[in-house]
Amino acid sequence: MGMTEKIAAFTNNASASSAAGQLLIVGFDGTRYTSSIGSWFKKIRPAGVILFARNIENAEQARTLVSDMAKLAEDQSLAPLLVCVDQEGGRVSRLPKEYPPFPSARELGKDGSEELAQASHAKMGQALADIGFNADFAPVLDLDTNPDNPVIGDRSFSPDQEKAGRLGRAAIRGLRSAGLLACAKHFPGHGDTSLDSHHYLPVDSRSAERIEEVELYPFREAIAEDVEFIMTAHVIYPAYDELLPATLSEKIVTGLLRERMGYNGVIVGDDMDMKAVSDHWGTEESTMLAMKAGVDMLLVCRETARREAVHESLRRMIVEGAIAPEDVSARISRIFAAKNKIRT
Repeated sequence: MGMTEKIAAFTNNASASSAAGQLLIVGFDGTRYTSSIGSWFKKIRPAGVILFARNIENAEQARTLVSDMAKLAEDQSLAPLLVCVDQEGGRVSRLPKEYPPFPSARELGKDGSEELAQASHAKMGQALADIGFNADFAPVLDLDTNPDNPVIGDRSFSPDQEKAGRLGRAAIRGLRSAGLLACAKHFPGHGDTSLDSHHYLPVDSRSAERIEEVELYPFREAIAEDVEFIMTAHVIYPAYDELLPATLSEKIVTGLLRERMGYNGVIVGDDMDMKAVSDHWGTEESTMLAMKAGVDMLLVCRETARREAVHESLRRMIVEGAIAPEDVSARISRIFAAKNKIRT
């Protein structure tokens, strides 16, 4: 079945449950395929999975797990499966010990060489591809402008937007040379906050002029590099939306990123299990708001009740027409356009 036929199968004839699954990337527990994994996978039918350190013991085990998940997707006519990971280098590393450590973004930023940044990400991408990953949620394009930031820091290339933009583009090229899809994060910038959105709901109160001149610069560069994914931040930016974080804000996702900045790739929300969202909005409401905002794919990284609940909320929205059929089709088309770049 060709890519066009696959897209049509999900947008024209598929059940709402299968269409909902194509708007999801999910995480799970365990290091080996089990019947329990097979059961939820067949129910949700996700577009992708994401693995963390909890899923990885060593290279051989990781290859087997990724291969088993890819085979499961093939058996369910869902291939190619997005097999995703957060592998940035430095302290954010999921690679097993058989592979060498890779420098942090800050280390690459201190050198400032695009050639070094590209080569480092190419080697990192080769290690990921060796295991079977095809999408890396990197690079971080937030700016290291707040020394009290507890979550970004050395994950950022630089406090300087031009350097971050240059090295971000080089990182994207490096990952792509190894066959990895890349993701610029966390739009429109998590660098100047003093709270970690994994645990709290940060607010960035700076002006729109400052954000657009400085924070958005690296993301414009990533868009110029045709980055496959952009991930949104669970941060409130009152200059654009006083009530909703970027992931749930139509003014930011559609108004700013899609319309004003002209991004045509896949917009993925940061993990819906993070407390910046889960402590303030119920699952159904946050799912609805993210879809209304214009997010293409939702990320649920933990094997919790929220994973199934987000899928059910999406399914119900599709059945009830809360997501228009043409919007479902547009989302799935963007997702499959990214998948079409995967080397098979």
